[in-house]
Amino acid sequence: MEKKLTKLEHSHLEVLVTVDEKTWKAAQKKAFDKQAANVTIDGFRKGKAPANLVRSRIDNMKVIDEAINALLPGIYRSIIEEDGVRPYAQPTVDITKVSDSELEIKFVIVTAPEVKLGQYKGLKIGHGSVEVSEEDVDKAIEQLLANNAYLMVKEGESVLGDTVVIDFVGSVDGVPFEGGEAQNYELELGSHSFIPGFEEQLVGHKAGDHVEVNVTFPENYGAENLKGKPALFACDVHEVKEKKLPELNDDFVKEQNIQGVETVAQLRINKRSEVEKQKADQERNEYMNKLLDEIVKGSEIDIPQEIIDAQVKGQRQNIENQVSQSGLTLEQYLQFIGQSEEEFTAQLKANAEKDIARFTVIDEIAKVEKIEITDEELEFEFAKLAEQYNMKIDDVKNALERQLSQFKGDLLNKRVEQFLLENNE
Repeated sequence: MEKKLTKLEHSHLEVLVTVDEKTWKAAQKKAFDKQAANVTIDGFRKGKAPANLVRSRIDNMKVIDEAINALLPGIYRSIIEEDGVRPYAQPTVDITKVSDSELEIKFVIVTAPEVKLGQYKGLKIGHGSVEVSEEDVDKAIEQLLANNAYLMVKEGESVLGDTVVIDFVGSVDGVPFEGGEAQNYELELGSHSFIPGFEEQLVGHKAGDHVEVNVTFPENYGAENLKGKPALFACDVHEVKEKKLPELNDDFVKEQNIQGVETVAQLRINKRSEVEKQKADQERNEYMNKLLDEIVKGSEIDIPQEIIDAQVKGQRQNIENQVSQSGLTLEQYLQFIGQSEEEFTAQLKANAEKDIARFTVIDEIAKVEKIEITDEELEFEFAKLAEQYNMKIDDVKNALERQLSQFKGDLLNKRVEQFLLENNE
């Protein structure tokens, strides 16, 4: 098998592969034999008829297609392993020559974005300050109490912060519209989950009330047929529930099972330390994002469209999976957040371009500075995880086997980020 690699524009690589005659004929024979095994001819047992009779019953193009498809994975794997090509998206594949004795295949592969690094050391970005006030500690404890809150059915009228259980049917000009109906829906009043003005009109009502909620869909609403339209939601309130917070005392603190924390005083110390770390991590992330954006701005990066498209597709799929777990379709989700399909896609594209550019400069800095993850460092990380989760090292390795490349990539990113922190201000 011969391969000719030609670098194209915009981080594309053409690989022209000529399959040797012996390999090609063997693949054709294997494909023919596979199809021949299923051919039945009167007077002969299945798969035992003479080849000349069987050949007349088999579509030669199907044999060719099956033979090519059988060879493609091995050829593509050899390009990656033997020629060191790193594909960043699905390649395009064209059969440029094919006959009984010849097979030539052209792969066009999207490789890593080409980058010409600008300045990435000695930049003066400026770190933010990290301070923790008593108010910050109070808020952290309030959040802990809220996380342990429970809902209790109340007899009186609803107020903001209460949760109402409702049936509702939405209509425009008296006609119900798709996605505008639900039963036993739990809605926290003041959560801004629904159209502006919807939740406020359910304040002051109690179980058994029928409420007609009048709202107007925003002009930038996702569904074209509802943009700017006045709508009526017929709502039946089944229950009103109020949120009850547990009492902050030593007994509550002990129930949280925080190591070394058994009193309210100790909880405040613990939460101060926790908030301080959160703020420090947040400041570090904000600094790193500004630093990477500055490096990207000073660099020349050529990102192939295929990589952007693949990233957008992945982001979209992740969001669809998340909203589906809440029982919503993507269309319904866009309606709730008041975003059109075009705006949603544009935002995904902008996020993809930014993420890819940042990843690209990190990858390039690792190459230039010869930053890599050694086998010894990898073993050390395995040992840390084993100790953290009380597992055997071999079990950790087995658990990470399929994600090993991503795991090493994450470690490399952290190493590069640490390098950048040490070499910039």
